[in-house]
Amino acid sequence: MLPANIEIRDHLAHLIAEYNSGKVERFASGRLPSERELVEQFSSTRITVRDALSKLEAEGLIYRSNRRGWFVAPSRLVYDPSSRVNFYLLAAQQNKIPATQLLSQRCIKGPIEARDALGLGAKEKLIELVRVRSLNGRPVLFETIYLPEKRFPKLNKARLEGSLTTLMEEEYAVNISYEDNRIRVSAVYDQVAERLSLIKGAPCLEVTRIRYEGDQQAFEYDKEFWIHSAIELSIPSK
Repeated sequence: MLPANIEIRDHLAHLIAEYNSGKVERFASGRLPSERELVEQFSSTRITVRDALSKLEAEGLIYRSNRRGWFVAPSRLVYDPSSRVNFYLLAAQQNKIPATQLLSQRCIKGPIEARDALGLGAKEKLIELVRVRSLNGRPVLFETIYLPEKRFPKLNKARLEGSLTTLMEEEYAVNISYEDNRIRVSAVYDQVAERLSLIKGAPCLEVTRIRYEGDQQAFEYDKEFWIHSAIELSIPSK
Protein backbone atom coordinates (compact mmCIF):
# COMPACT_ATOMS: atom_id res chain seq x y z
CA MET A 1 0.00 0.00 0.00
CA LEU A 2 1.31 3.41 -0.99
CA PRO A 3 1.85 6.16 1.59
CA ALA A 4 -1.06 8.60 1.80
CA ASN A 5 0.90 11.52 0.34
CA ILE A 6 1.82 9.44 -2.74
CA GLU A 7 -1.76 8.25 -3.20
CA ILE A 8 -3.01 11.84 -3.11
CA ARG A 9 -0.25 12.95 -5.47
CA ASP A 10 -1.05 10.15 -7.95
CA HIS A 11 -4.81 10.80 -7.82
CA LEU A 12 -4.38 14.53 -8.45
CA ALA A 13 -1.81 13.90 -11.21
CA HIS A 14 -4.35 11.67 -12.97
CA LEU A 15 -7.04 14.36 -12.72
CA ILE A 16 -4.60 17.00 -13.98
CA ALA A 17 -3.74 14.82 -17.00
CA GLU A 18 -7.45 14.47 -17.80
CA TYR A 19 -7.95 18.22 -17.38
CA ASN A 20 -5.04 19.01 -19.72
CA SER A 21 -6.33 16.56 -22.33
CA GLY A 22 -9.75 18.22 -22.26
CA LYS A 23 -11.51 14.97 -21.40
CA VAL A 24 -13.15 16.34 -18.27
CA GLU A 25 -13.61 19.74 -16.68
CA ARG A 26 -12.23 18.80 -13.28
CA PHE A 27 -11.08 22.20 -12.12
CA ALA A 28 -12.79 25.57 -12.55
CA SER A 29 -10.36 27.86 -14.40
CA GLY A 30 -7.56 25.43 -13.63
CA ARG A 31 -7.83 25.96 -9.89
CA LEU A 32 -7.43 22.98 -7.57
CA PRO A 33 -9.64 22.50 -4.51
CA SER A 34 -8.36 24.28 -1.41
CA GLU A 35 -6.08 22.47 1.02
CA ARG A 36 -8.97 22.26 3.49
CA GLU A 37 -11.21 20.67 0.86
CA LEU A 38 -8.50 18.17 -0.07
CA VAL A 39 -8.00 17.27 3.59
CA GLU A 40 -11.71 16.49 3.84
CA GLN A 41 -11.86 14.70 0.49
CA PHE A 42 -9.02 12.32 1.31
CA SER A 43 -9.71 12.08 5.07
CA SER A 44 -6.12 13.10 5.60
CA THR A 45 -4.05 15.76 7.37
CA ARG A 46 -2.98 19.16 6.14
CA ILE A 47 0.69 18.12 6.37
CA THR A 48 0.08 15.09 4.13
CA VAL A 49 -1.90 17.10 1.59
CA ARG A 50 0.76 19.82 1.48
CA ASP A 51 3.45 17.21 0.90
CA ALA A 52 1.47 15.79 -2.04
CA LEU A 53 0.98 19.27 -3.48
CA SER A 54 4.67 20.07 -3.04
CA LYS A 55 5.56 16.98 -5.04
CA LEU A 56 3.26 18.04 -7.87
CA GLU A 57 4.75 21.54 -7.76
CA ALA A 58 8.30 20.15 -7.94
CA GLU A 59 7.26 18.14 -11.01
CA GLY A 60 5.92 21.29 -12.66
CA LEU A 61 2.33 20.05 -12.78
CA ILE A 62 0.87 22.77 -10.52
CA TYR A 63 1.88 26.14 -9.17
CA ARG A 64 0.94 28.22 -6.16
CA SER A 65 -0.42 31.76 -6.38
CA ASN A 66 -0.15 33.76 -3.17
CA ARG A 67 -3.52 34.22 -1.47
CA ARG A 68 -5.31 32.49 -4.38
CA GLY A 69 -4.45 28.82 -4.01
CA TRP A 70 -3.09 26.10 -6.29
CA PHE A 71 -3.51 25.98 -10.08
CA VAL A 72 -2.78 23.54 -12.89
CA ALA A 73 0.42 24.69 -14.59
CA PRO A 74 -0.15 25.77 -18.20
CA SER A 75 1.97 24.51 -21.05
CA ARG A 76 5.58 25.63 -20.86
CA LEU A 77 7.13 28.35 -22.99
CA VAL A 78 9.46 26.59 -25.41
CA TYR A 79 12.64 28.63 -25.58
CA ASP A 80 15.81 28.31 -27.65
CA PRO A 81 18.50 30.44 -25.94
CA SER A 82 20.49 30.62 -29.16
CA SER A 83 17.62 32.06 -31.22
CA ARG A 84 17.69 35.64 -29.81
CA VAL A 85 13.89 35.91 -30.23
CA ASN A 86 12.48 38.53 -27.85
CA PHE A 87 10.08 37.55 -25.06
CA TYR A 88 7.00 39.21 -26.57
CA LEU A 89 7.45 37.64 -29.99
CA LEU A 90 8.19 34.23 -28.51
CA ALA A 91 5.06 34.36 -26.34
CA ALA A 92 2.87 35.49 -29.25
CA GLN A 93 4.15 32.64 -31.42
CA GLN A 94 2.97 30.19 -28.75
CA ASN A 95 -0.41 31.83 -28.13
CA LYS A 96 0.51 33.23 -24.73
CA ILE A 97 -0.13 36.72 -23.37
CA PRO A 98 3.11 38.38 -22.18
CA ALA A 99 3.47 41.29 -19.77
CA THR A 100 6.35 43.08 -18.06
CA GLN A 101 6.43 44.99 -14.78
CA LEU A 102 9.31 47.37 -14.14
CA LEU A 103 10.22 47.18 -10.45
CA SER A 104 13.12 49.63 -10.40
CA GLN A 105 15.62 51.49 -12.52
CA ARG A 106 18.74 53.29 -11.36
CA CYS A 107 22.21 54.36 -12.39
CA ILE A 108 24.87 52.63 -10.28
CA LYS A 109 28.44 51.38 -10.25
CA GLY A 110 27.06 47.84 -10.38
CA PRO A 111 28.41 44.37 -9.58
CA ILE A 112 31.94 43.53 -10.62
CA GLU A 113 30.85 40.62 -12.84
CA ALA A 114 28.65 42.93 -14.91
CA ARG A 115 31.35 45.60 -15.16
CA ASP A 116 33.95 43.08 -16.25
CA ALA A 117 31.63 41.47 -18.80
CA LEU A 118 30.80 44.85 -20.34
CA GLY A 119 34.39 46.14 -20.21
CA LEU A 120 33.57 49.31 -18.29
CA GLY A 121 36.16 51.83 -17.19
CA ALA A 122 36.63 52.79 -13.55
CA LYS A 123 34.42 55.89 -13.77
CA GLU A 124 31.72 54.53 -16.06
CA LYS A 125 28.30 53.69 -14.64
CA LEU A 126 25.67 51.07 -15.34
CA ILE A 127 21.93 51.33 -15.83
CA GLU A 128 20.22 48.66 -13.73
CA LEU A 129 16.71 47.52 -14.64
CA VAL A 130 14.80 45.07 -12.44
CA ARG A 131 11.69 43.55 -14.02
CA VAL A 132 9.19 40.73 -13.59
CA ARG A 133 7.74 39.10 -16.70
CA SER A 134 4.47 37.20 -16.84
CA LEU A 135 2.62 34.83 -19.13
CA ASN A 136 -1.18 34.86 -19.04
CA GLY A 137 -1.06 36.77 -15.77
CA ARG A 138 1.35 34.38 -14.04
CA PRO A 139 4.80 35.75 -13.06
CA VAL A 140 7.39 33.39 -14.55
CA LEU A 141 10.64 35.37 -14.83
CA PHE A 142 12.56 37.76 -12.57
CA GLU A 143 15.34 39.59 -14.38
CA THR A 144 18.05 42.11 -13.59
CA ILE A 145 19.57 43.86 -16.61
CA TYR A 146 22.76 45.93 -16.70
CA LEU A 147 23.55 48.32 -19.56
CA PRO A 148 26.40 50.83 -20.05
CA GLU A 149 25.03 54.31 -19.34
CA LYS A 150 27.10 55.96 -22.07
CA ARG A 151 25.76 53.51 -24.71
CA PHE A 152 22.12 54.16 -23.79
CA PRO A 153 21.71 57.84 -22.88
CA LYS A 154 18.25 58.99 -21.70
CA LEU A 155 17.08 55.40 -21.42
CA ASN A 156 15.22 56.36 -18.24
CA LYS A 157 12.79 58.38 -20.37
CA ALA A 158 11.86 55.40 -22.54
CA ARG A 159 9.05 52.93 -21.97
CA LEU A 160 10.78 50.05 -20.21
CA GLU A 161 7.85 47.70 -19.68
CA GLY A 162 7.79 46.44 -23.24
CA SER A 163 10.39 44.66 -25.34
CA LEU A 164 13.82 46.03 -24.45
CA THR A 165 15.28 44.27 -27.48
CA THR A 166 12.95 46.14 -29.83
CA LEU A 167 13.59 49.43 -28.02
CA MET A 168 17.35 49.11 -28.35
CA GLU A 169 17.13 48.17 -32.01
CA GLU A 170 14.79 51.03 -32.91
CA GLU A 171 16.08 53.83 -30.69
CA TYR A 172 19.78 52.99 -30.28
CA ALA A 173 20.56 51.16 -33.54
CA VAL A 174 21.67 48.02 -31.70
CA ASN A 175 22.36 45.07 -33.97
CA ILE A 176 22.80 41.95 -31.88
CA SER A 177 25.62 39.88 -33.33
CA TYR A 178 26.14 37.28 -30.62
CA GLU A 179 24.90 36.05 -27.25
CA ASP A 180 26.63 34.05 -24.55
CA ASN A 181 24.10 32.15 -22.39
CA ARG A 182 25.09 30.26 -19.24
CA ILE A 183 22.27 28.11 -17.82
CA ARG A 184 22.17 26.25 -14.52
CA VAL A 185 19.75 24.97 -11.90
CA SER A 186 19.64 27.36 -8.95
CA ALA A 187 17.28 28.52 -6.19
CA VAL A 188 15.37 31.72 -5.42
CA TYR A 189 15.29 33.77 -2.24
CA ASP A 190 14.03 37.05 -0.83
CA GLN A 191 12.58 39.47 -3.39
CA VAL A 192 12.90 37.02 -6.27
CA ALA A 193 10.96 34.30 -4.46
CA GLU A 194 8.31 36.78 -3.30
CA ARG A 195 7.76 38.25 -6.76
CA LEU A 196 7.48 34.80 -8.35
CA SER A 197 5.13 33.52 -5.59
CA LEU A 198 7.64 30.83 -4.62
CA ILE A 199 8.87 29.70 -1.23
CA LYS A 200 12.44 30.64 -0.33
CA GLY A 201 14.87 28.07 -1.66
CA ALA A 202 12.54 26.88 -4.43
CA PRO A 203 14.38 25.53 -7.50
CA CYS A 204 14.58 27.64 -10.61
CA LEU A 205 16.42 27.92 -13.89
CA GLU A 206 19.09 30.63 -13.70
CA VAL A 207 20.28 32.17 -16.97
CA THR A 208 23.24 34.55 -17.22
CA ARG A 209 23.30 36.28 -20.59
CA ILE A 210 25.83 38.60 -22.23
CA ARG A 211 24.81 40.24 -25.49
CA TYR A 212 27.20 41.60 -28.08
CA GLU A 213 26.94 43.94 -31.05
CA GLY A 214 29.22 44.66 -33.96
CA ASP A 215 32.74 43.32 -33.54
CA GLN A 216 32.00 41.45 -30.30
CA GLN A 217 31.33 44.54 -28.18
CA ALA A 218 29.34 43.57 -25.09
CA PHE A 219 26.40 45.90 -24.43
CA GLU A 220 24.07 43.99 -22.06
CA TYR A 221 24.50 41.74 -19.03
CA ASP A 222 21.43 39.90 -17.69
CA LYS A 223 20.65 37.68 -14.76
CA GLU A 224 17.37 35.78 -15.14
CA PHE A 225 15.48 33.48 -12.78
CA TRP A 226 12.80 31.39 -14.47
CA ILE A 227 10.16 29.30 -12.72
CA HIS A 228 11.19 25.82 -13.82
CA SER A 229 7.64 24.71 -14.62
CA ALA A 230 7.14 27.65 -16.99
CA ILE A 231 9.94 27.03 -19.45
CA GLU A 232 11.28 24.27 -21.67
CA LEU A 233 14.63 24.62 -23.37
CA SER A 234 14.88 23.47 -26.97
CA ILE A 235 18.33 23.76 -28.53
CA PRO A 236 18.55 22.26 -32.04
CA SER A 237 21.94 21.12 -33.29
CA LYS A 238 23.41 23.17 -36.09
